[in-house]
Amino acid sequence: MAKNKRKISIPVSAFKQIKTLAEKEKVGSVEEYIVKMLEEKILEGQDKSHDFNKEDEEKVKDRLKALGYMD
Repeated sequence: MAKNKRKISIPVSAFKQIKTLAEKEKVGSVEEYIVKMLEEKILEGQDKSHDFNKEDEEKVKDRLKALGYMD
């Protein structure tokens, strides 16, 4: 096992379900599928405080218009 990897244990029933999903999505292995899903979940949960909401976007547009950068 590579140094940058760790072993985990999961119930056999979960493994079987994940294997079925991995096969449906044509992912090479259960391990690859689990890593892919975990990475997606981690990205999903990251801080999104830097994202603009509609109100923020409108404020920026108004300011750019006032500065002459937008019509």
